[in-house]
Amino acid sequence: MSGRVVSDWPVSLEQPFENHPKLTYCWEHWRDGKDWYESGAIDFMLQRIAVSPTGVTDKCRTPEDVEHRFETLDRIWDQVRGRGHFPTRQTLDGSNYREVGGILMHLGPGGEPIFSGAGCHRFAMAMMLDTPFPAQLGCVHMSALEHLPNFRLGE
Repeated sequence: MSGRVVSDWPVSLEQPFENHPKLTYCWEHWRDGKDWYESGAIDFMLQRIAVSPTGVTDKCRTPEDVEHRFETLDRIWDQVRGRGHFPTRQTLDGSNYREVGGILMHLGPGGEPIFSGAGCHRFAMAMMLDTPFPAQLGCVHMSALEHLPNFRLGE
């Protein structure tokens, strides 16, 4: 667990999924059949790179890097869809611990799972598959502690 919220949960920081550009362009691509350009993904990434102080976003620096990244995401989607589930990050990289680099989820009041915004592409895939997925745990509200065992593997 990355942190524990002992007072009010910051509800004002939550946003609907449809307001998240990475989720929406993934759904438009994989669900609706738009290419990455039509979905707005390429422009989104190039704009992020342009305003980044380092000139890098999601390990991409050039338009070619961006195109390669989305080709890789398509391969991941094909593999995950073929399996019908997500492998753990440790299955993909034996040195990975606690799903670092994967989907980051918080547990809000009463144990409500809340997407953090990290692991967007994988989260979009998981939502489309409608299947349980491995996730890294972020902040946990005090009232969610009793629900934590329900989210462990095999529960």
